[in-house]
Amino acid sequence: MTPELSNAALIPIGIHQTLFLTEYEYNRTYIIRITGNDNENMSPEIQLAGIHPRSEKLIELTRSYERAGTSWSQVEVQFEQETRELIKLQKSLGFDHISDGALGWQDQLRTVARSLRGVESGTRYSRWFDTNTFYQKPIVAGKISAGEIDPKNFLQTRLLAGEKNRKIILPGPYTFSQLSENKYYEKYPDLLFDVAVAEREIIRRLRNEGVSLFQLSEPCLVYQPYRETFRGESEVELALRAIRSVVENNPGEFVIQTYFGDAAPIFSKLVDLPVHGIGIDLFETDVSSLSRQTSKTLVLGVVDSRESYVEDPHWIADTARKFRKQVDVQDLVFASNSDLKFVPQGIANQKLEALSKASELFEGSR
Repeated sequence: MTPELSNAALIPIGIHQTLFLTEYEYNRTYIIRITGNDNENMSPEIQLAGIHPRSEKLIELTRSYERAGTSWSQVEVQFEQETRELIKLQKSLGFDHISDGALGWQDQLRTVARSLRGVESGTRYSRWFDTNTFYQKPIVAGKISAGEIDPKNFLQTRLLAGEKNRKIILPGPYTFSQLSENKYYEKYPDLLFDVAVAEREIIRRLRNEGVSLFQLSEPCLVYQPYRETFRGESEVELALRAIRSVVENNPGEFVIQTYFGDAAPIFSKLVDLPVHGIGIDLFETDVSSLSRQTSKTLVLGVVDSRESYVEDPHWIADTARKFRKQVDVQDLVFASNSDLKFVPQGIANQKLEALSKASELFEGSR
């Protein structure tokens, strides 16, 4: 029988687990990296790990612009103001890697899709997993390759001037190919690896713009509600090969983020990838199965991006301590399980502040 809690809901992480969440809230993808060892006295790093929400004012301005009721210059001024405020917030909370929050991204795939030859933007919109948001489905109409890549479409380089450690979040090659409509390739592996090659070129260009940390989001590795049959073992191996082809020359620059599904069945394969870190969704993953020791940094999706309750920092820190007792890992990262764009901007900012406080509490308990 589930014990009663006086001030919080008891929510199991995953299906068969002994770890429980006693605070319920999430917003978007933010990360707190726990670094060092017991002899170090460093505060954990905090990172933004997904698209940050726009304010209601900016949302209304963009809608007005689409109706020809507002000039683009007015929208641009608000975009710049909110991006500057977000950068300032990250720095005040002790972020080492700074993101612009991708406020100009209309969805998680569109910016990449519009930088690829062979991919068209149609009028079809599909639901983004089980959220109340939609994305413009890329249509693969020809052989995919990198097109004209304008870094300004990916990040606000001018506003990030002076920031040495820049972070960006991109869809992984497997998720991008899975969520596209294929009208050209007869064999899926050809599509997947052409996407990987093109993404490698996009990343090369962004690296030249000072980006030092790339998050490849791969929710389709663990959750595919749009398919009648779930991917098999051979498809997982194919997806991991494609990811390896993107990251192999610069493994220290990459984090692979999974969410909305249980990462436990493929966890051992994920930690074998030549990358800096692996992200898992604690609300979906069977933590009791994750007993393997790993030298990889693990990104804990401990804040739910689809809920607006702000977690208590003490609870976040305590959840991380319980996780570390279960999994033998040196470095941890605290994060929401996905983009925080699903909640209001004010809530998202409060979640960042809670993560910052939680990192201090966690470090203080070591």
